Formats: sequence, C-alpha cells, structure tokens
Amino acid sequence: MVFGFFFLQNIGKRFGCCRNFAYLCPKQMTFIMKNYSQDIMDYALSHPQFGLHELYSYLDKEGNKDISHKTVSWYLTKLIESGKLQRVAHGKYAIGAKQQFLITPTDEQFSLNEELKQKWPFANFCIYNGSVISPLQHHLSANNITYIETEREAVTAVFNHLRDEGKAAYLRPTRELIYNYIDLSQPSIFVKPLITESPVQECSGILVPTIEKLLVDLQKDKDFFYLQEAEGLNIFQNALSLYSINESRLLRYASRRGIRKEIKTIIQTINSHD
Repeated sequence: MVFGFFFLQNIGKRFGCCRNFAYLCPKQMTFIMKNYSQDIMDYALSHPQFGLHELYSYLDKEGNKDISHKTVSWYLTKLIESGKLQRVAHGKYAIGAKQQFLITPTDEQFSLNEELKQKWPFANFCIYNGSVISPLQHHLSANNITYIETEREAVTAVFNHLRDEGKAAYLRPTRELIYNYIDLSQPSIFVKPLITESPVQECSGILVPTIEKLLVDLQKDKDFFYLQEAEGLNIFQNALSLYSINESRLLRYASRRGIRKEIKTIIQTINSHD
C-alpha cells in the first residue's frame, strides 16, 4: 500500500494538472481528480475581462502551486467549448454570454424527412433551408434552397426519387450550374453527400447541421461559392461574435473536409484584429 501511495504521488507530480491526484484511504485507494473549473469561474465572476497570466497568478495565490500554464489553458478551452466562458479578444476571456445556434425545421422539412425515412429507413438525412445562413451574413443574399444530405450510397437514389415526384431537385450542383441556371431565391432542393462524422444535432426528430458544420461547409462546398472569400470572413466573424462555437469540433470537421489550415487561418486573422 505504501508503495502504491508513493507511486500515485509521483504520477501526480508528473501531471501538474492533478494537484490532488490521489489520496490513500485507510481501507482503500481512492482517485480524486482536481477540477479547477469552479476556481476559474469564481475568478471570472469578479473580473469582467481577464487574461491567462492574470488568471494563473490568481490560482497560484489561492494555493494551486502545482498547476501549470498549460493546464490553465486546457481548462479555459473546455469552459469556452461548453459556453461558460467566451474569448472576447486575443488572449482575453469573459463570462460566456453567447447564444446557441439552433435550427428549427419547417413543416416542409418535416414532410420531406418523413417521406425519405419511409423509403430509406436506415439512411441518415440532414435537412435544412438556406435561410438559416442569413443571421451570419454581412451582405444579405436570398437563399430558399432546401439542402438534403445523406450517405453517398443513397444520394443518387434520393435525387431520382425527388425528381420522379416532380420536385425541382439538383444533384451536387456545381458553381457553373448555379450561376447560369438556378435562382437561389426560388424554392428548390440540393441533394449532397453527408460527410461521415459530420457534427449534426437532432431537432424534433430531424438531423440539422451544427454551427461548426455549417461554417466549414460554407467554406468548402462549391454551391456556396458566393459566400466565400471576403464574405466568408464576415460570416465567420459574425458567427464567432454571436454564437457559442466549439472550436475543437470545428477544426476536427475541417480536418475531415481537408481545410483545417484554411479555417485556422481565418480564426487567427479574426483574433488578430480583435
């Protein structure tokens, strides 16, 4: 038992984030992980805006001698991801006051989802309307497209079914097709592949994109060409200022889509101007 105690003490010293990694109880060994989240939130409540070094000094004075700058940064990241804190400027943090980005499905989307689920009960369908992009835009542009994303194996079959039903549907529309032949202000349907492990959320039984998925898709997909470059930067800036965004989820999905570097550059550009 004594050996076990000193072994755990050594582990605790190696991992500075675990000040009270373990205690040896009389009858059994109990692992207690130190959680600094509440200490950080207590500090944030009395400081409208603060930096990493200020917070570290506070935690150190409060008796958290073994905590490292890296550990503090890790806790800040987790608190930002949960929406409890927000990054208000480069290296500056405050109590989170951002809203959650939520998409409310329309009656048309409920009907479409039910129709497709009856025909393909085991397929996933992410369905939303382009109007959800409006709050993120700087220069408003009409988008009345209903986007349906599903597994690659089902994309063509879903498209053919919709066309057979007389709906104005397009399969993976290109920039040229949209620019020359499609009026985005008029109702129609774009059918696209649903990338595996896409960050989606369920709303009233329908899968819809999270803000992280939407931001990455707007930068990547050819049918969103008119929302990229300068306007894409505006959209990201608006999203970061208005909504709670899980940066880890955002970058993980960006990696899956092959644009992690581009997304990181956009975030760094925005933060450098804050």
